[in-house]
Amino acid sequence: MRTRLAPVIALLAAGLGVAWSQQTQDRLKEAIGSFGQGNYSHAVVLLRGIVLDPADTADKGEAYFWLTKSYLALDTLEDGERSLELFLSNYPNHLRFAEAFYEKGRLLYRQEDYENAIQVLQSFLERYPDSEFVPNAYFWTGESLYALGQLDDALLVFKKVVDAYPSSFKIEAARYRIALIEFKKRENELLKLLKWSHEESLRTIEGFQRRETTYEQAIAAYQKKLATYEQADLPKALDGLKQGLERKEAEAADLAAKLAQAKAEIEKLQAEAQARERALVQTTSSSPAAAAQTAEKESLRRLLGLKADALVLKAALLEWMLARVENR
Repeated sequence: MRTRLAPVIALLAAGLGVAWSQQTQDRLKEAIGSFGQGNYSHAVVLLRGIVLDPADTADKGEAYFWLTKSYLALDTLEDGERSLELFLSNYPNHLRFAEAFYEKGRLLYRQEDYENAIQVLQSFLERYPDSEFVPNAYFWTGESLYALGQLDDALLVFKKVVDAYPSSFKIEAARYRIALIEFKKRENELLKLLKWSHEESLRTIEGFQRRETTYEQAIAAYQKKLATYEQADLPKALDGLKQGLERKEAEAADLAAKLAQAKAEIEKLQAEAQARERALVQTTSSSPAAAAQTAEKESLRRLLGLKADALVLKAALLEWMLARVENR
């Protein structure tokens, strides 16, 4: 009996398997259609139903792939990462493996893990140089480098996208990034110049302030010294000058008095000489005594002349000394 039922059961199982597989394929097509229409949440519901089915169908790999795409489209990166790792681990020979490998690099970029994103994308480019996603892989490599601040390297990668893949739909984005990087580099150079100029200005201002402080300190010291000098030394110095001036004035007055006395003596001597000369002229006669009187008269006149000359010299000396005193 069992022998007769076995073929029947096998046929029923095969029929059920075919029916189940067809149902799975229908749901997969519906999910992909929902994804294409932007209805990612509905696609996730359908695809999760397929991948959670205990039956190991041939469509599970495809379901994991589209489930990953749907999660990433919904920006649920953690769920997308888990689904992507399951696909890469269990379906290495799947036709969409290369694209999934590229999506891993892009996912790492979206998670801001830029260094690992660059490594994965470089591995993708080495393993799949003919893939249609090569331009995209270069673009996201450039974006990762740009995010890391490596502008020169990022510029080279974006230029490769523009030059080597002119038909890529990433070309406009790459051109935009090239222009932005060049602008940013000029901006950085300008900022460096402004920073240098600002630092130079600060150093100049600091130097001026230091010199100003030094000058102010020196002026304060001079003022303090001057105040001390005015309070102590100046009165003393003025007293000394005043006393010296009084001495000089006394000396000048004494010399002036002596000079006046000398001039008076000269005038007196000159008057006496003139009187004697007149008296001798009146008393002179032709007697023998006249010759003697004439000789005496001549001798006296010479003596008076010598005395007058001496007094003139004395007066000149006194005038010279007075001039020296007054000029000091």
